[in-house]
Amino acid sequence: MPAMRALAVLFTFCLSAAAQPGDTPPPPKNGERRGPPGMSGGIRPPGGFEKLTEEERKLMRDAFEKAWKDPKVIEARDQALRANENVRRVLHEAMSKGDAKVTALLEKMKPPFETDDRGFPILPSPDSPNFVNVAVARLSAEMMSVAKPGKQEDSHRLHERIVQHPRMKDALATLIQTPSGERLEYLRKVRDLYKQLVGEEFARFRKAREEGGPPPPKPETK
Repeated sequence: MPAMRALAVLFTFCLSAAAQPGDTPPPPKNGERRGPPGMSGGIRPPGGFEKLTEEERKLMRDAFEKAWKDPKVIEARDQALRANENVRRVLHEAMSKGDAKVTALLEKMKPPFETDDRGFPILPSPDSPNFVNVAVARLSAEMMSVAKPGKQEDSHRLHERIVQHPRMKDALATLIQTPSGERLEYLRKVRDLYKQLVGEEFARFRKAREEGGPPPPKPETK
């Protein structure tokens, strides 16, 4: 949806200043950040951002942070989110009207986890047996939220490669063994590693493209 795409692009301005979306989101409050979280570590920021100096980038991040909390901006983006959800609901109703097969397919396509109004899986309690699976699904949803139009399948494959990377597999195995009281804190480390690996993937492909050689091989898996 155009509105959601605009929100995703805007949010990349936050980069390192983005909120920790790995935490279970509380009910929205006045001034609270909403919308897809920016993923630095490899996901390309808005066009022209690379032309700025680090000082200018910081100025833009600070300006975005301030504007993002403006009541008019909060109202506008919440309207966009509600409109997007309403369009999806009405579209599904129109598609399934009088067609039991389509209704069944739409039901089959529903995400396996409860999602928030951004379409991101909501983390269950850290002691839930589904905690790690939902955390991985949320990383995938965040990746897809900033994918270019027509590149969703490529982004999904990239996500799968990152999840199968030996370092990520080790981190997720450790997360499973981590006591529930420490899981949210360790999940932040997992997210940082995920973004780092995404950045490494983009750097490898960029280097291969610049050198005119074949794409680099996929990361080895255990």
